[in-house]
Amino acid sequence: MRCGFRGDVGVYYHRCPVCGGALGVDGVLPSFPRVLGEGSTPLVFDSVGGSIVGFKLEYLNPSGSFKDRGVSYSLQFARGLGYRCVVVDSSGNTGLSTAVYASRLGLRAYIVVPATASPSKLSLMRAVGANVVVVESRGEASRVAESYAGECFHVAHLTSPVFIEGVKSLGYEIAEYSRRATVIIPVSSGSLLVGLYRGSLEAGVKPRIIAVQASGSPSLEGLVDLLAYVGGPDSRLADALVVRNPPRLEEMARIVRESGGGLVKVGDEAIRVALRELLSMGFIVEPSSAVAWAAYRALEGKIGEAIVILTGSGLKYYRELEEIARA
Repeated sequence: MRCGFRGDVGVYYHRCPVCGGALGVDGVLPSFPRVLGEGSTPLVFDSVGGSIVGFKLEYLNPSGSFKDRGVSYSLQFARGLGYRCVVVDSSGNTGLSTAVYASRLGLRAYIVVPATASPSKLSLMRAVGANVVVVESRGEASRVAESYAGECFHVAHLTSPVFIEGVKSLGYEIAEYSRRATVIIPVSSGSLLVGLYRGSLEAGVKPRIIAVQASGSPSLEGLVDLLAYVGGPDSRLADALVVRNPPRLEEMARIVRESGGGLVKVGDEAIRVALRELLSMGFIVEPSSAVAWAAYRALEGKIGEAIVILTGSGLKYYRELEEIARA
């Protein structure tokens, strides 16, 4: 850790108790089986403008997002430590994933969400039995979730080394396909970016990473090369990409630079266009996933072999998706 903290063996820390930063692991974490078939998502290829593009369909995970990889691992880890309840602050996907896996594993789930969270996602969380706590802002959600920590296992996907361990499986799967592809990734908290990259390196592959961020929350801006900016300054549609100061920002920036990649900023105008194109291709994704396709379009012809990570399902937006796509 950047402050030098080292925890006790057998004790779970969801963040550094000294500096509040993200934690890493010194040693080997246990292996766990799949709970609901998470991971091993399809990699579908299409010809676009004369180039072959791979689409990694992470939105086909059981709860509809890549977060299932980290949550499944985290909650099995929690149960092994004897926890009976879990808590997470989330704008949607991590919360729903936590609700689903907690129900399956017999754990009580408390999901603390900002008032701006998608109504459809909140309905699904409640439907699978989670206790949903709605607060005013993302910052308040974080503070309330902290108050549950200790009694409950804090999933803490922004800072927990356990969550990252689960996401590494995506990197293994990318490495099985290609040793040279450019991977285009929606980025907010950085768990997808960091987990995928660490997993790829463990598999002996070093992909080039294009990090795609909402134009309203570009935490990597100024830290890595800006490759493109499309769609204007408003990015309200990318409601899953709202973390402005992620705890792993330094590592995120290092990964992008080390991989030879860069940043693409995407706003609502480009998100709408990209979402319509993806839907017409049969990919039912949420708007925050569409930023990756908008980034590919902005860089088309300049990046060679590419894999676009489609992170979240549009079925969670059954009330909103038609209106967004037709706007």
